Amino acid sequence: MKTDPRYGYYPWWPENGDAWLHPEDVSLARTLIPSPRVFTRDGESGPFVILHYGEVRLRVKRTLWQEVPGEGFEIGDWVEVLSRMRTNDPRTAVICERHWDERERGLRYQVAANDAAIPRWYAAIDLQHVEPPQIRETLRIEPQADDGADAWGIELDEADRDPF
Repeated sequence: MKTDPRYGYYPWWPENGDAWLHPEDVSLARTLIPSPRVFTRDGESGPFVILHYGEVRLRVKRTLWQEVPGEGFEIGDWVEVLSRMRTNDPRTAVICERHWDERERGLRYQVAANDAAIPRWYAAIDLQHVEPPQIRETLRIEPQADDGADAWGIELDEADRDPF
């Protein structure tokens, strides 16, 4: 029976010492825990469970964490910030942070637009998934040197040349 993904955060350092962490992940974990950051638990590797926070991956042993309900948004997801009757400035952005708000008892998301984090935090009701923009190849045609051919590199017959 598959139980992952699960979501949770560490408002405290779970155990004395670092034995609950994979040895290669200790220094990274110390920069992220404790905090309200909500990790995604997704899979196992030997005695460790795998936690993700965007591109960051931690390997931890099963420990006491505060599990919270998931809402379907992950770090790196493209979203539209909805206006909601002018409560928000509408924009398209990428989720860059996901925290648990203890006071509101819910998840809050920070988004980034044009690689700059927006200071405001949003609830799931403020966001809607969108497809990321597609990069399209472009073709640019530039004039070439004048060597008897048309400036755009098109060979013209004498009858087609501009007499002026």
